[in-house]
Formats: sequence, C-alpha cells, structure tokens
Amino acid sequence: MDFSRLDRNRLLLGAISGSVLLISILFLPWYSYDLAGIDKAADSGDWVCGVGDTSCTAFDTFSILSWLLILAALAPLILGWIIVRGHRLSWPPGEMTMVAGFAALVLIAYNGIIDKPGSGRAEIGIGLDYGYWIALLASIGIAATGFLRSQAGQQRQRKAPGTV
Repeated sequence: MDFSRLDRNRLLLGAISGSVLLISILFLPWYSYDLAGIDKAADSGDWVCGVGDTSCTAFDTFSILSWLLILAALAPLILGWIIVRGHRLSWPPGEMTMVAGFAALVLIAYNGIIDKPGSGRAEIGIGLDYGYWIALLASIGIAATGFLRSQAGQQRQRKAPGTV
C-alpha cells in the first residue's frame, strides 16, 4: 500500500463529500410540511413522513433509493482504496466514482425537483428541507472528485483520422 499516490486535495474533497452525503441521508431532514400541508394531511390522513411527522429524512422516505445513495457516498472511499492498492483497471481510476456521483445527482434531483414523494393529497404542502440541498451539493462533490481523478495523469495518444 502506497499512500503517496493519493492527492490530498482530491482525497479531502471526496471524503468530505461522501461523509456529508451519508450524514444527509441518515440524519438531516429532506422533506417537511408547511402549515397548510399539515392541516390537509391531518384532515385526509395521508402523510408522507408517517402519521403526525412533519419532516423526514431520505432514509425514512425511500426504501431502495436510500441504499443506492449510501453506496454512492462510499464511492470516494472505494476510489481511495483502489489508488492506494495500485489495482490495474481497464478504465481510468475515478470514472466509476464520477458515474456514481452523477447518478446520485440525477436521483436526488428527480426525487426533489421533478417528483416529490407522496401521491394525491399526501403531496400537497410538502417542501424541500435543507438536508435535500446539502445532499445535492455533496453528490456534485463526489462527481467532481471522480472527474478530477480520471483526468489526472491521463495521456491520450492521437490516432490518425478515420481509424478506430
């Protein structure tokens, strides 16, 4: 194991982004009701976060997505392990971390901006809380970490035009 292969700035960005995403998924509120939403949910009995709960985390809200996001949060640690161990890969190290970061970004954006949890009356009055925005920024940090690592030390050989 050779720890000198790790770039301190990229390691710090990846470790911070991964841990912030993990904390955001498990502990920070992603969705919360406004006052009108609480009244409508109480009247209809439809609650997204559970009966009487006015805010919920991603882990409470999603059953499968939360586990996928936890895996994306672990991607920078896996990248560091690959770099330290010097594994030979058929792709530049960091590409899969970049893909995991972008996949997490798309999944988080979809489940907050395009289609919020709940259906029908349960969706009325539910808004995005600060944990959602922190997770969105952390997934961008994970994608940036993977992108920067995939570009490091990469030498592309030019080929003649028209060749594969």
